[in-house]
Amino acid sequence: SELDAGHIRYYTYGLAGEYSPTDRLTLNASVPVVRSIYMGAFPHPTSVDDGTYHTTYTDLRAEVHYQLLLNPVALAPYVAYVEPLHHYATLGHAAPGRGLHETWLGFAVGKSLDDWIPKTFVQARFTYAIVQKVQGISHDKENIEAEVGYFITRYFNVQGLFQWQKTLGGIPLPVPRSNPLYWYHDILGASAYTNLGVGASWEYSDRLGISFAYVGAIEGKNGHKLGRGVSVSVQYQLGQH
Repeated sequence: SELDAGHIRYYTYGLAGEYSPTDRLTLNASVPVVRSIYMGAFPHPTSVDDGTYHTTYTDLRAEVHYQLLLNPVALAPYVAYVEPLHHYATLGHAAPGRGLHETWLGFAVGKSLDDWIPKTFVQARFTYAIVQKVQGISHDKENIEAEVGYFITRYFNVQGLFQWQKTLGGIPLPVPRSNPLYWYHDILGASAYTNLGVGASWEYSDRLGISFAYVGAIEGKNGHKLGRGVSVSVQYQLGQH
């Protein structure tokens, strides 16, 4: 069932850098800065739910990708590590993150569909996240992100987006305040969701690219419902291929 316990707004500003020492190996790192607010009548007993905006940086994410195959499909396994950069609030509707150490194992695949549908491509990424246990409870996660894209011109394409998550373990929500796990429920919730959306990417020049996406939830449980997620990304290439 769906419960309206208020509304949350997040603004996430992500700074990311990427370096490719070879044509097959890519290293990247990113740090998000999160600005969030909770608006409702059911706040948690924490300062982030006081009805005002709170801003903080959260976790460093470092990744290594390797281009294993290009044909018949592009295949790139990767590993990532998430390290909290300080002790920020993790209890509250407007908590900026989970503050946990995570190791991600996964792979990305992609394929041009030109032989069947001109100017069309598909790509997807699977991730298994090994998440730091809390109160002895395991709550690893599986995620799938996929898209189907179509090039309207050589420099502009549109995409249909799919996002899916399943928690392996965790606890069902809500949790009464009398339960000792109440103080950890925001990071232990057995969250699952399926989101759909649309996107567009424009290659302005050989160095500059701009992307846009709009995503909303179609189903989920044990977590906050995503009403709408809007993202804008700008990529600038410093060196040559």
